[in-house]
Amino acid sequence: MTAKITFGQTVISSMINSVRNKFSMIPVWLWLLQIVLTSFFSMLFFALMVDSIDSSVTVEYVVIGNAVQSVAMTTLYSVSEIPGTEKHVGTLPTLMSTPSSLFSIFFGMAIFNVLSGFLAVGVSLCYATLIFGVSFASANYPSIVVVIILTVLSLAGMGMAIGGIGLRLRTSAIIANVFSYLGLVLCGVNFPLSYLPEWLRTVSYCLPLTYAVDATRGAVDGSTISALWEPISMMAVLGLLYAVLSVILFSFFEKSAKRSGSYDMF
Repeated sequence: MTAKITFGQTVISSMINSVRNKFSMIPVWLWLLQIVLTSFFSMLFFALMVDSIDSSVTVEYVVIGNAVQSVAMTTLYSVSEIPGTEKHVGTLPTLMSTPSSLFSIFFGMAIFNVLSGFLAVGVSLCYATLIFGVSFASANYPSIVVVIILTVLSLAGMGMAIGGIGLRLRTSAIIANVFSYLGLVLCGVNFPLSYLPEWLRTVSYCLPLTYAVDATRGAVDGSTISALWEPISMMAVLGLLYAVLSVILFSFFEKSAKRSGSYDMF
């Protein structure tokens, strides 16, 4: 019981402190502007590109895909970057000297980025219907809600796993960037997976975003949760696997860094 309370207290304290620190450096309006503009211009770029070429891919197809992909930029990248940021500013040794595990500390810090992911995809879906003309007349809203929740959580789990590796590297931002932009190519965001070579399709099936994009398009078209069971379940399984992997990686690299004294080395 004590361990559970300690973990919960650590998570809550880390979450509160991370929010305070973020908004002590940047104003709230600037943070909101970043989310609003990043989502919009990403969707606009690919919508204009598809609209200007002779392609079987529709504007609606890429708009929905990029609406979901906005979660990768907001959640996956931000969560995975947390350990690297703490190392860069020199606070990682202090965090490692506390009785709490690094995983519980960074888990708390990640919560705000998870909530930011919900905001980003919500704003992006509003753009989809209000600006880009995507019809939600047939949409199954319970399915959309379930898919969005699983999308954000699964990508957060993946971000935590990348962040665990970042404990050992100079920075985790490079790996996070790679995975964020791979999503544009490998996850069916802007074109069907059938366009990819077979060996690349195999890689795409290991990424939660692939199933998130597929499930979101199905939910917008009116598919029920039961009809979307396959992509939803695969996304949940992958998110859980990445979350478990993140716990293992944080534990391993934390112990390794303490033994070698390399936790503040670049």
